[in-house]
Amino acid sequence: MFGAIPTRPLFEIEKRLLSREGQWLVRTREIPELGPYRSRLEAVEGLYRHVVICTGSLRKQEPEQARKFVEHSIAECKEPGCQLCSDLLALAPDSRVVQLKA
Repeated sequence: MFGAIPTRPLFEIEKRLLSREGQWLVRTREIPELGPYRSRLEAVEGLYRHVVICTGSLRKQEPEQARKFVEHSIAECKEPGCQLCSDLLALAPDSRVVQLKA
């Protein structure tokens, strides 16, 4: 799994996700409504990114890896076999994503 993503599931993730008017939002302690995101999976990615940033886990990563993690978008990723996309899909196995192709 990508080093920055927590290996344990987030507590009550379903209570943190909110769907409104066709868009997804994430509730966090720091930000009442983070988003909007186009899909549930993008919201999960946003939630994990937020947690990783707030916990300081990125400081343990190589700068290039940290940059890739922060800038990554599962919906826009064009890298075949992207490990980060695979890791995110494993966190939300019931989600579907249509990725752009190169």
